[in-house]
Amino acid sequence: MVSAVKAGLAVGCAVIVAGCAAQEKTGPTAKAPDVAVSCIAVLPVRAAVDMDEPMTGAEAKNLENGAAILDGLLKEALRNRKDVRFLSARQVESVTGAGEPAGIEQGRSLAGQVSCNAILETTLSRYEHRVGGQYGVKEPAAVTFDYRLYEVEGGRVLCHGRFDEEQQSVMENLLTLGKASSRGFSWITAEQLMREGLKEKLDQCGYFLDR
Repeated sequence: MVSAVKAGLAVGCAVIVAGCAAQEKTGPTAKAPDVAVSCIAVLPVRAAVDMDEPMTGAEAKNLENGAAILDGLLKEALRNRKDVRFLSARQVESVTGAGEPAGIEQGRSLAGQVSCNAILETTLSRYEHRVGGQYGVKEPAAVTFDYRLYEVEGGRVLCHGRFDEEQQSVMENLLTLGKASSRGFSWITAEQLMREGLKEKLDQCGYFLDR
């Protein structure tokens, strides 16, 4: 009788885990582009400071460092694309001012500098380092960023997305089983988490699929 109960529980758990793994795999898929894009002007990643939650100087500096890292990852991910043009911080600041987001008119001006008709802007609002080691942490890594790709003539948004994750253990959330397995059941760094998130979001936008 006891063996039968154990067997039933094992089967039940397997079903639950399998179901969770299947749910984790579902999500947005890339849609085929429906607007002709000559090329994409990519703005430097901007650190978005929430004025309602004041940061210390160290926290603001850490977020700026995270933005620089995400900017590097973005350049790495798109380095082989002939239809991508990266704008420098100096080019952007000459139009928008230091640290300010680009409006539609400013975006049109920036894209025009490199003869593109679409622009990609990315903002980083959270970049928290893992506190601890690969197999045991006090605080897990956490990353939040948003991106928006739009055509500059009419301001139509072509793709947009948000990545917001604080790594969890499988014990905290069974839905993380697939990710935990791909990460070797270890705690990853903020940069690794950011890299995963960037790939995930770019893969969901048809304009960034390999050509």
